[in-house]
Amino acid sequence: MTNLSDKISGIELKVRQLALKLERLQNDNVALLNENNQLQADLREERRKKSTAVVPSEPMTVRGGMDVEQKKKLRKEIDLHIKQIDKCIEWLQKS
Repeated sequence: MTNLSDKISGIELKVRQLALKLERLQNDNVALLNENNQLQADLREERRKKSTAVVPSEPMTVRGGMDVEQKKKLRKEIDLHIKQIDKCIEWLQKS
C-alpha cells in the first residue's frame, strides 16, 4: 500500500507543480499582452506623428552628403531655374 500512496503523493506533487507553473505562465501571458498592447499604441502614435511631421525638401536633407558630381548637377539645375526666372521677369517688364 505504501508504494501506491507514494505514487499518489508523487502525482499530487507534480499536479501542484504544474498548477503553479500554469499560474505563472498565465500571469506572464497577461503581462506580455499588456506590454504588447502598449507597444502597439506607442507604434500607432509614432506613425501618427510621422505622418503629420513636416518633411524637409530633398536638397536640404542631402546637401551635406553630396559628392562633387551631385553638386555640379544641382548647380546646373539652379542656374537653369535662375535663367528661367530672369526670362519671366523680362517678359513681365515688357508687358
